[in-house]
Amino acid sequence: MRFNLEGLEVFFPYDRIYLEQYQYMRSIKQTLDAGGHCLLEMPTGTGKTVCLLSLITSYQLAHPNCGKLVYCTRTVPEMNSVMEELGTVFSYRSEQLRLDREAAAAADASNTQQAEDVTMMDVEESATSSTTNNDTEQQQQQVRKRKRIYGPKKNGQKENMGPIPYDGGAGGSGALALCLSSRRNMCIHERVLRESDREGIDAACRSMTAPWALERAKTDQTVETCQYFDGFQAAGEATSMPSGVYDLEELKKWGKGKNWCPYYLTRQAINHATVLVFNYQYMLDPKVAKMVSKELESESIIVFDEAHNIDSVCIEALSVTVNDRNLDQATRSLGRLSSEVSRMKASDSERLQREYQN
Repeated sequence: MRFNLEGLEVFFPYDRIYLEQYQYMRSIKQTLDAGGHCLLEMPTGTGKTVCLLSLITSYQLAHPNCGKLVYCTRTVPEMNSVMEELGTVFSYRSEQLRLDREAAAAADASNTQQAEDVTMMDVEESATSSTTNNDTEQQQQQVRKRKRIYGPKKNGQKENMGPIPYDGGAGGSGALALCLSSRRNMCIHERVLRESDREGIDAACRSMTAPWALERAKTDQTVETCQYFDGFQAAGEATSMPSGVYDLEELKKWGKGKNWCPYYLTRQAINHATVLVFNYQYMLDPKVAKMVSKELESESIIVFDEAHNIDSVCIEALSVTVNDRNLDQATRSLGRLSSEVSRMKASDSERLQREYQN
């Protein structure tokens, strides 16, 4: 359904809306109008995600300068659920805008025909007017009879996900919606994925994509590099993404098809995204945020889903856990460093003495 909320046309992809949902969206709109902050609570299962997405994306459509929507979730399943709901919202809005265009085109055609028939005889004018009205009425009936489709599946694939090149792109406005996660969830390199944990995957990825590794590979053919990262680098400015809604699976599918690394591709494309969905850490953890979120425009709309988890995420991000193994490794590293310093001092004692004397 489409409805007017204090002057804003909202595209809501369901036929009915509860009073609580309407009040929830009204509070969000008032916050956006004021440019402030709000803390909202709704019980589980009352549709708060679709309310958020419907209201904010409608607000973006009406106010193109308001910035991107950054939706922060706690887990990867929650991230995929948000992207699927967003695909439904954009699919409904795209269809509604298409119907508006068809209705406007039919009205223009009807007005043009009537204007051309003004000089005809009364009988012909009456007949033509009747025919035109019948044709217009039939067209409107056909439009009304079209079945709206939200989130169907074809061969196990979600139709509302991935690149959407038709009907003006995603949402009927050429929107680009991306989600960003760790290398472990986005990597498509088979050897790297054989690593058992996140740290191993990160280390294997860096060993094939770091500048020093790429430099060594130019002279040493035994140094392995990532074909997807190499393809991404070689494409240069051509590494753009078409309008669409991309969850993690769609990003990996798109990356494989283009021979581009989906992780680095997404990190580059987030500046052009209309909607960005990622984990809390990308916004709250200083180590991660300085690489990802520092370039977000100040007008961005930030949403923390399940915000009662923020305190624990901040504690985790700013805490260091040390165990006996870490201490033993640090002690051995300090011992090796001390031995290396002593060796260098002994071998260079004469040179150091001359430098001190001069």
